[in-house]
Amino acid sequence: MELKPIGRVVNGCADRKSMTALGVPSRIELLPEFEPALLYLEKHTHIWVFGWLDGGERDVLQVIPRGLKPRPGEEPDPRNLHGVFAVRSPARPNPIGLTAARIVDISRSHVDVDRLDFIDGTPVVDLKPYFPSRDCIFSARSRQVGSNASIEAARESALGQALAFCGEESEDLHLAVEILAHFRAEVLEFRDPDEWSIVVPAARHQLCDALMGVTRAMPGRGEIRFHGLDAVVFEHAGARYEYQFLPEGGWRFWPH
Repeated sequence: MELKPIGRVVNGCADRKSMTALGVPSRIELLPEFEPALLYLEKHTHIWVFGWLDGGERDVLQVIPRGLKPRPGEEPDPRNLHGVFAVRSPARPNPIGLTAARIVDISRSHVDVDRLDFIDGTPVVDLKPYFPSRDCIFSARSRQVGSNASIEAARESALGQALAFCGEESEDLHLAVEILAHFRAEVLEFRDPDEWSIVVPAARHQLCDALMGVTRAMPGRGEIRFHGLDAVVFEHAGARYEYQFLPEGGWRFWPH
């Protein structure tokens, strides 16, 4: 097997400790001999970026994911160990990283993307177009591996997922992100339920879209239902949690 880099990542992020969980804006600088391979890449809005995580340990088969790391002074819980094929850790037999990214700009010698979770200088071994007709599996499910460290992290994660689903920002998208981040922090303690039960205003389509994009809940499965009130209601563990929208903007949280 022969693997040759086609370029490298440039983003100024020097180590994994300074890399955010969702990545940072990045440039993929191509080696000159591979520049012709960018022909017609502009037909696509998103790409898969394959990186060689050359600092990753290749003899480690089980790790504790970032969201399950012990607090300072605590002993690691062996029940939190996951096989490397079940997580996105850089430690794996062949340290290949894979990230989907939105194209921001294309030039003769580089591709700028919205974010990559590869550190500065990571060798890039391939680029492939993201095909919605093949690669988008909205019905896919994953049991939660770790949890958000804070409400700010929950908000950032929800915003990225909502934008990826909806394609553009709106006031109702940001409203959905805010109430989801609050609900995850205050009620769920950053542990998503096995099944969602959400009631949304029938007339606020963008709000519904954003909630679907983040929770993967679907009306066809009865996980999202509609009513005529200007409020979002989450039903969880036998209780109802209502977010009433105020005329002057914002919302009021009403658990009952």
